[in-house]
Amino acid sequence: MPLRCPTPPHRPTIPTVEDVPLADIRSAAAGDADASRRIVEALHRPVLATVHRFVGRRFAEDIEDIAQEVFLKIFKAIDRFDPDRGVKFTTWAFTFVKNHCFDVLKKRRLPTFSLGGEEDEAGTWELEDAGARKPGDTALNAELGQQIEAALQQLSPDHRMVFVLREFEQMDLKSIAGVMDCSEGTVKSRLHRAKEALKDKLRPYLQT
Repeated sequence: MPLRCPTPPHRPTIPTVEDVPLADIRSAAAGDADASRRIVEALHRPVLATVHRFVGRRFAEDIEDIAQEVFLKIFKAIDRFDPDRGVKFTTWAFTFVKNHCFDVLKKRRLPTFSLGGEEDEAGTWELEDAGARKPGDTALNAELGQQIEAALQQLSPDHRMVFVLREFEQMDLKSIAGVMDCSEGTVKSRLHRAKEALKDKLRPYLQT
C-alpha cells in the first residue's frame, strides 16, 4: 500500500489532460487571456503544493513567487506543446515545475544527501491512518507533518520530486517518468530509495 499521510481521506489529485481542454491550450497559445486564466486555475493548487513540499518552509515567503515563475515559463513555451506526441498537458507542464525547483536548489546550494545505488522495486510502507487517530491527536499530526517535511528536505532532488509527485499528488508512474525524463523502472527505484531513507526518521509513526 502507498504512504498514507494524516490528511483527509480524499486527497486531491493533479488535474488530468481532460481538466485542461486542448481548446484552452491552443487559445492560450494564441494569447487568449481567459483561456490562460482557466489553465492557471486548473494547475494552481498542484503546482503550488508541489513547490511548497519540494523547497520546504524555509522558502515559505518565496513559494508564490516560485510558482508564478513556473507559470511564466509554461506560458512562454505553451505554443510548443504538441498533443500528438501522446504526452498529457499536465505532464508537460510539470516538467517546468521540476526544472525550476531544481534550479532554485542549485542557486541556493541547499544540502542534500545521496541515497546510493538504485533498487528494482518501489517498496511498500505506510503511516498510521488518520482515521485511526483520536480527535485530540492534532498536535501529533502537526508534528508528523513537520517530521515528513524535514526528512524530505534531506533527500536528493530527484528522489524528493519523485516522492512528492507520487505520494502527495498521486501522479501515476508513467507521468512521473515523463516529468523526470527517465524510465518507469527508474521512477520505481527512486521511490523505493526515498521511502527507505525516510523510514528511519519517521519510524515512530510507522505501523508495525
